[in-house]
Amino acid sequence: MYRIQLYIVPEDSDTCQGMHGVKNSTKTMNIHKDYELEQKMEFEMKMREGTTRLLAACKHQTQSLQAAKSLLTSNERMTAYIAELHRKSREPPQIGWNGGKARVSLSDLRLPLMWRDTDHFKNKGDYRRFAVFCLAKIGTQLYDTSLMFPVDRSMTDVTFNDVLLFENVGPDFKLDLEVYAHVLRDDFSIASTPRKIKNTLHSSISRTVGKKLAATLRDELNSGKIGPSFELMASAKLTLEEVDDRVHTHDMKIECTQENRNNQLPLFGHFCCRLAAQPQCTSSPVYSGYVRPRDESSSSWANLQAFELSIWSTEEEAKSQPPQKTFRVDRNTVIRALKINNEIEISNESEKRTVSFIFSVENGEEKGNWLKYLVQHTKEHYKWKKAAENVMEVQLLETNRHSFVKPERQGSLYDETPLFESFDKSSHDKNRPTVMDMFSNGGQVSTTSLSSCSSTGSMSHNLRSNSSSSSSSTVSSSGTQRRSHWPFSRKT
Repeated sequence: MYRIQLYIVPEDSDTCQGMHGVKNSTKTMNIHKDYELEQKMEFEMKMREGTTRLLAACKHQTQSLQAAKSLLTSNERMTAYIAELHRKSREPPQIGWNGGKARVSLSDLRLPLMWRDTDHFKNKGDYRRFAVFCLAKIGTQLYDTSLMFPVDRSMTDVTFNDVLLFENVGPDFKLDLEVYAHVLRDDFSIASTPRKIKNTLHSSISRTVGKKLAATLRDELNSGKIGPSFELMASAKLTLEEVDDRVHTHDMKIECTQENRNNQLPLFGHFCCRLAAQPQCTSSPVYSGYVRPRDESSSSWANLQAFELSIWSTEEEAKSQPPQKTFRVDRNTVIRALKINNEIEISNESEKRTVSFIFSVENGEEKGNWLKYLVQHTKEHYKWKKAAENVMEVQLLETNRHSFVKPERQGSLYDETPLFESFDKSSHDKNRPTVMDMFSNGGQVSTTSLSSCSSTGSMSHNLRSNSSSSSSSTVSSSGTQRRSHWPFSRKT
């Protein structure tokens, strides 16, 4: 609820001319934005042409995957630009202030995977390996994450270290997140390529069945598809309601069809991320100028920013010293235009009493400017909700475009799972060791933590931190060696 009291001035010729000027400037701005969209479309068309040629010439798997990912991203950008042009042609341009803008960042993105016990713990069963990346889109701003591969049964999460930053976003934004994956097929995996299967048909099955299967594979090989094809695995939508300064779990819609069930990434149906929003009015001044408080004889410098009106003695003091006084300007603030001396009153309720600040300005034009920005500031506080109540840190844009090796484990849903369940229903041991305890203690488990399992037989106090499936070292892009941290497997 807004509690704003303003006096309405009768419209005159100057006001009409001002309105015509606003309409003309808005029309010019829309033409400029359309030209920018057309320039972006031309750029993406050139990118698509070059990427297609590169994809046809690629001989290595890494190059092919990156080129296919770039081609899909360019296609999605073109689709977003065309949709925006169609929307502008149907809807009339908006005139006047339509809400403040903000910077929105998406970070700490993590996709839990759902493997069977035999797949993950015993390293048996599911042999598939994937290349995975995500696309995030708000309006015409579309960004892709780094490409993660190979993703196989030894991983419980797909973690992206990218920070995706969106500029000039309104409070009614909708962020579309899409997960794309491609099944990796090579001679070192059990899932051999169609060409390899075709060459060995004569020694494995009958001639009649072999001819039918060979014809099917021949059609697949000659279908004209260039390079790997990424398929949409899952999607999600995020709005202002999901904005928070911490990482939260959100639902995800699995895009599963009968045709690509064998190529389906085993997603858990949920994902974790940090979605932060920072209104521009919290990081830059909205309006400032000299005002004269009613109870003072000299003028003071006032600055409206971050839903506060701050007061200094001079403008120079504002650059180096904290404010002498601050007054809250939010959705509950009452703003009144007084009749005398170009005065404005700001009132807030504090502990069942009203705290008011009355100041005057030089002329009516300055008074109108202060009233306009004060009212807009209260509306921004209402529209941005949690993002206005708690100032969130928006991280800088960071991307890692060359994640071609398995990333270091950064925790998962399994980290809070107890290693041992108590068989004694009467005992309630709250200090059972978890996976994180194992990591922090170097693989050591105290005897008190295992006391609840003593009835099941003797158990070693030393658990191995490496499984048989991932005992070999993995070399990262920085040249350092690391080992898998999963401590469950038994030595074979």
